[in-house]
Amino acid sequence: MQGRRSVAVRTAGMILFGAALLLLVMSMTILRNEPADFHGPLTSTEPVWPSALTSSSGAMGSVVTTGFAATSVPAVQLSEHQRARAAGGCLTCSATVDQLRIYDRVPPGSQLVLTFPREGKKQISSTFLIVGEDEDAQGRVWYQIRLPIRPNGSTGWIRASDVSVAAVMYSMSIDLSDHRLELYEAGRLKQSYPVGVGTVDNPTPPGEYYITIKMKPTKPNSVYGVLAMGVSGFSEKLTSWPEGGQLGIHGTNDPSSVGKDVSHGCIRLQNDDILDLSQYVAYGTPVSIQQ
Repeated sequence: MQGRRSVAVRTAGMILFGAALLLLVMSMTILRNEPADFHGPLTSTEPVWPSALTSSSGAMGSVVTTGFAATSVPAVQLSEHQRARAAGGCLTCSATVDQLRIYDRVPPGSQLVLTFPREGKKQISSTFLIVGEDEDAQGRVWYQIRLPIRPNGSTGWIRASDVSVAAVMYSMSIDLSDHRLELYEAGRLKQSYPVGVGTVDNPTPPGEYYITIKMKPTKPNSVYGVLAMGVSGFSEKLTSWPEGGQLGIHGTNDPSSVGKDVSHGCIRLQNDDILDLSQYVAYGTPVSIQQ
């Protein structure tokens, strides 16, 4: 009987904690993906390339100079995706249709696997990270995107004509063992921050993700600190939590927890650090998490 009571108490505690988190999330203000917002991205709806990016074409192909390294690419005209990669950045896309249709592959033989509304869903915007590009038999361009769904690492294909694209020159790399988050600009280290990560029982899952949304808690001294960013990955343990156990990068009301294995899978930063990081991070910014 004592064992059953203990299990019941623990279960009730998790339910109450999950409910409290849901209420807290619902009280957050979503920060739109606009440069005018203090915490918004430093990017535009049209790709903007570094002034160092130049292209010279020859009979055998082109060489793109990024200011960091020269990269050989196929001849004549680079796609936006190729230009982003050559410049040391990436390309993101946002839905321009009411329902973005996501397929398992480029036609023919493709199957519709998911639809996504242009206004986004709760803690996930309609902005995605592009990881590939292809053409169908009719010459129409398709983008492969990371998907903010289970299982972690899922991808899908969308019509390029259904989205607008933007260049993002920043990326994040998180080392769980070293408790560090490193911010890169065009492949070069810009900032490094100490972080708190998941515990042994609720670890932060390694993988390749991107930022799905940014939110500002409406109440001071929140467990999320002054700012929270949603990540496209999910906890592999807490499948029944609010919003499915979505991962996040956020501030904290417990500064002493930073640098330790303390969270349920999220990445914690000092409040000053999350505010500093946020000014460089747009929706769709890549997040690489390594053990």
